[in-house]
Amino acid sequence: MGLWKPGLLVAVWGAAVAIPAGAQEGCEFGEQGNDVVVTRTIPGVGRVTYVTRPHFVCRGGVQIWADSAVAYGDRGMSHLMGAVRYLETGRELHADEARYFSNEGRLQANGDVTVLDEAQGSSIHNGDLVYLIETDFRDVAEMTVTTGADGLRPVAVLAAPPPDSGVPSERTQSPYTVEGDRIFLRGAGYFAASGTVEIVRDSLFAYADSSEYDEAGGGLALEGAARVDGADYTLTGRRITMSPPGGTASEIHAVRDARLTGEGLLLTSAQIFLFLRDDALDRLVATPIVRRADADSDSVDLVRPRAVVDDFVLDGDSLEVNSPAERIERVFAAGSARSVSTSSDSLNVERLPDVARTDWLEGDTIIVTFAPPAAGDEGGEREVDQIVARVGARSLYRLPASDSTARAGTDPPAVHYVVGGEIRIVLEAGEVEAMHVVGQTSGVHLEPLRRVPPADTTVVDSAATGAGIPPDTVDIREDAVAASARDPDDLSNDEPKTGRHRRESRRRLEEVPWIRP
Repeated sequence: MGLWKPGLLVAVWGAAVAIPAGAQEGCEFGEQGNDVVVTRTIPGVGRVTYVTRPHFVCRGGVQIWADSAVAYGDRGMSHLMGAVRYLETGRELHADEARYFSNEGRLQANGDVTVLDEAQGSSIHNGDLVYLIETDFRDVAEMTVTTGADGLRPVAVLAAPPPDSGVPSERTQSPYTVEGDRIFLRGAGYFAASGTVEIVRDSLFAYADSSEYDEAGGGLALEGAARVDGADYTLTGRRITMSPPGGTASEIHAVRDARLTGEGLLLTSAQIFLFLRDDALDRLVATPIVRRADADSDSVDLVRPRAVVDDFVLDGDSLEVNSPAERIERVFAAGSARSVSTSSDSLNVERLPDVARTDWLEGDTIIVTFAPPAAGDEGGEREVDQIVARVGARSLYRLPASDSTARAGTDPPAVHYVVGGEIRIVLEAGEVEAMHVVGQTSGVHLEPLRRVPPADTTVVDSAATGAGIPPDTVDIREDAVAASARDPDDLSNDEPKTGRHRRESRRRLEEVPWIRP
């Protein structure tokens, strides 16, 4: 993306208008206009020249038009009014009114301001313009455009150079339109906008407190409350950089506190890279900014990426999401990767340990793939097709107990734990359909203990010894009598075994809800 180059913009304008006679400073009257030229000397003001329909032709092919002009020669200031037009090779300026101060090398223009740079494919519209030209005492030209008296904010259009400009570009991508309270340019390669900046490119919208473009740095950077809204996603971060227009592919980079939300996807990371094709999200990559070993690392820079896709949470040292045509096909996690699913949380009970409250899969690498949409259901809900863990793979998942009397959500689920070189889990409609383990395999399958119905402690005849009391209660009562006759500190094994075993079984059920099948 190029920016307009100041070139000869008004470098000779002041001399031409302030001293319009002859060929002063390389300028002379043109053939189009100059109907009336009147020069007068006004006390306290000095020499004043009035020109109707001025047309000046200056060195380098520069031409200047206006409806009228007043030049104050002693003050070095020229005032052009009505349909002001400045033209040089490939560049043009329009305004309702302009003032040029030759001593300072400054041009001020206002009223329907437009700056066009055909050579670079860029333009600025609206606002009040102040242009400091390159002179003997100013090495680099600068242009500032601010919100005008009419309340219209300046708008810059930043486009890729045309194919015949000598700058390599496919020019298939739409330009950026940048609006802000203030737009600033320095030289030919630096652009900045500030004050609630809004950026548009086709279906892409971006917002920030300020933005800047440096041709040497490559890209349009957004600072402060930076946000990019695509057709189906929103990206935020402390700083976002957007690649310059040109070509069918582009890149967006969010740094620090990066967050992307989309249909069925939430991705957080220290930094996120978005790769677009034809302005549609094609692929994204998330990583920490620095390694933990780096001395200058900050906790924000070390945040590992985490993706939440429907019922799955996936994190690792790096994440890659392939989503051609903005539909997720695959999520790839590398480096201490972990996938967690909450789709079977209805099986949980209160006394389950934390390690078994979710289905999880770990490995050096985890790949989650999604089933393609059914014909005619491209906009339907995505479903996970399979999850693969490679290198040091471990997996735990819950499933309904094989005991037909077990009640989901009340009785503990069965738990399957396996370790292998590679674990591949195949799902159907969110449920585990099959598991394939490659390499040396070990594991365990745990079934919950059978639920013991509560004992009936109703006493039918309190006078009858044991009559009407269920056996369990009799045992418990006998155990209590025996225990009361013993020394509390006596831990001998003369306790009736039946009652002791029942109590031990109940304690195990409360503390360890599974047995091996």
